[in-house]
Amino acid sequence: MMQQLKERLIQNFLDKKAGTQANTDAIEAFLHAGGSAFSSEFQELLQERDEAYFQWNNALLSLNLLPAEERLEFFGNMSPVI
Repeated sequence: MMQQLKERLIQNFLDKKAGTQANTDAIEAFLHAGGSAFSSEFQELLQERDEAYFQWNNALLSLNLLPAEERLEFFGNMSPVI
């Protein structure tokens, strides 16, 4: 049962991380395409960003349910974001 929980928590974190990155990519694409930072479309992207970041942060905090050594192993195996 602990293994299933570990897998679910990790997958949730990875999914939320990917969602946050997808939103960042959408914001960058919007701005590079000449979109206005004052437009309603941009404000909607920022609102989605807030929600994506909130979910990612909650997923990160949920990893605290794992034993410290498993968290260290997981984060040690992640590739750095550059």
